[in-house]
Amino acid sequence: MSKHFDMRNPATIENPNGTSRREFIKGAAALGVATALPAGLVSRAGHAAETPKRGGHLRLGAASGNTTDSLDPALMSSEFTNVSRQALFNSMVEVDHTGALQPELAESWEPGDDAGTWIFNLRQDVTYHDGKSLEAVDVIETIHYHGSEESKSTSKTIAKTITDMRADGKHRVIFTLQEPNAHFPFLTSNFEIRPSRDGELYDVAVGTGSYILKEFDPGVRLLVERNPNHWREGVGHFDSAEVIPILDPAARQNALVTGDVDVIGRPDRKTWQRLNAAPGVQVDVIKGMLHRTWPMHTDTPPYDNNDVRLALKYAVDREQLVEKVLNNTGSVGNDHPIAPANAYFNTELPQRVYDPDKARFHLEKAGMTDLTVELSTSEAIWEGAVDAAIIYSETAAKAGITLKVNKVPNDGYWSNVWLKHPFCASYWSGRPTEDWMFTSAYSAEASWNESRWKHPRFNELLRAARGELDENKAREMYWEMQQLCRDEGGSVIPVFADHLIAYSTKLGHGVIAGNWELDGFHLIERWWFA
Repeated sequence: MSKHFDMRNPATIENPNGTSRREFIKGAAALGVATALPAGLVSRAGHAAETPKRGGHLRLGAASGNTTDSLDPALMSSEFTNVSRQALFNSMVEVDHTGALQPELAESWEPGDDAGTWIFNLRQDVTYHDGKSLEAVDVIETIHYHGSEESKSTSKTIAKTITDMRADGKHRVIFTLQEPNAHFPFLTSNFEIRPSRDGELYDVAVGTGSYILKEFDPGVRLLVERNPNHWREGVGHFDSAEVIPILDPAARQNALVTGDVDVIGRPDRKTWQRLNAAPGVQVDVIKGMLHRTWPMHTDTPPYDNNDVRLALKYAVDREQLVEKVLNNTGSVGNDHPIAPANAYFNTELPQRVYDPDKARFHLEKAGMTDLTVELSTSEAIWEGAVDAAIIYSETAAKAGITLKVNKVPNDGYWSNVWLKHPFCASYWSGRPTEDWMFTSAYSAEASWNESRWKHPRFNELLRAARGELDENKAREMYWEMQQLCRDEGGSVIPVFADHLIAYSTKLGHGVIAGNWELDGFHLIERWWFA
């Protein structure tokens, strides 16, 4: 079988019946299926035609993991914990390999007349690992946990869009939103439901997932065993699985080649083709929405000056980064986070290119003849992050910008550097909808607004587009938001990177999702030994 695969990448799903977007959303949502939103996040790779088999112990070498990692639902953010939580927990809905919504703990959902109210009907046959039955109150308390004033949750911004939650019996939840949101069901996939008692969550390590936690050593090891009482068929094929963070790419690849692990995330892009040729090893390349960012704090000099930000955007050679850092496993970015796979990707927005003269022009507009800045980065956050910063410093120098690369320790990067240093490296896996992506990282209220960007017009459009059921009007607003990010935003977004995953040919799997790495973080749940 060829080790290079075609990628499915349509921009939208057409509505063949000619109904209005309002009618289509309401009718489709009532059945618990996707609306007119993106597909196109998949690689047709590997052993998709094989029948899953049960048995065996999976060893996964994760590319990230920190001693600060936690199973607290408000704090799970690394690859180590994300792949773990998809094995241990479930949400009301999940995003599948095509980018469509599928029922999980919720059997169905339907909107009110203006999508300002949503009703979710829960399954009645689900139990937690400790034997407790799933109830509507668990959903409510889980989301309360994320949205409380003292919460440090990355999903707090999403939770705050809900003004009221109430249980209608034991297995129905009714949500009232601050404003209509046609994409709200997608947002609920971000909340893994935990059990509650007396108005609070009582064990953040207990879930409803296909695996049960046996050992968790932050940043070192996670061990799970198959849940014999799982409510769902077709998942949880391994007897057990462990996740082992191996931060060094060479060590991670060596562990795969020598058979110490069965699968690894983020193989080295410089050597992935050589790894792909190793006996018993396969590397798949999966298109998705993953993008690299260099956010600047827009409330901190000199980044509070948009001409300085534009100078830094024109000072990066994006094509060189795709070639030398991504090894041609990706594409150029345009300083906004919306990928071509998204439904409302702006196809008419001019692509920004490397232009030292324009960078100097904007420096002069800012009243500067030269500029010195420091960019903090670490190899552990994404492969090639340090090399990319060095290349950036070299191209920026031709524009009169001295960019000092501050290489910081791998451990604790997300707690000690990100959101704290005024100019640093980051990345986003993207989101299935534009609203979700913008709300998570670019809205004024977002807890993960890594550039501290607060743009009145952008936030006005974000609120309006969220509940807009006229597809053409929604497109116009999302297109303008992309332009505002590109021309006034606080993040340099130089490239979109394909997902890479390397594994033993003894493993089998279906179509690999590209909405997140490691098969949408569902690898432990979905894969098997062939």
